Amino acid sequence: MLYFYANRGGMMQADLTEVKNLPEYAKNVQIIIICMFIGVVAAALISLYHKLVLGSFIRFLLDSGAVDEETAILLNSTKYDKNVFVRSAIKNGRTYAGVLRSVPPEGADSGVKLTRKRQNELLSATSFYIPAELSFRADNIFSKRGTSIGSAVFGILLFVLVAAVCLLIVPQIVSMMETLFGI
Repeated sequence: MLYFYANRGGMMQADLTEVKNLPEYAKNVQIIIICMFIGVVAAALISLYHKLVLGSFIRFLLDSGAVDEETAILLNSTKYDKNVFVRSAIKNGRTYAGVLRSVPPEGADSGVKLTRKRQNELLSATSFYIPAELSFRADNIFSKRGTSIGSAVFGILLFVLVAAVCLLIVPQIVSMMETLFGI
């Protein structure tokens, strides 16, 4: 069990004597719980980034009615031209691959190796659209529904509570199992 007490300087310190005396398998269970906690927090943050930051560009294209090459919108005519995250996701190609289509600018030769500056210029001059048949999919993947900063914080706090309870109860369960079953 973790016990907190104040030392002479007023700092809180934890007494980890019982944690140190746990059998190896109980320590492994605690490590698994901590890793699950880290995974849930990372998943919540990635989901927020994906839906709120990257999804804003897709929602903009959907709201603008960019559904084919004729209605495609130039990246440099949007507020997303200077957005590093959106530009990186477009260059990467995997995040938007299932829904986003582009119309390369005139004179863009894909076989020539370009400097970074020229790549950025061509990206800014590229038009983007979401085909009508993919708009439902794009809306489902990148919609704001169900994902907000409040829900992510609530989920993380709830999992902190569950993880803390598990970390405090596991040593007691292990000692009870040792007593009952002689493990």
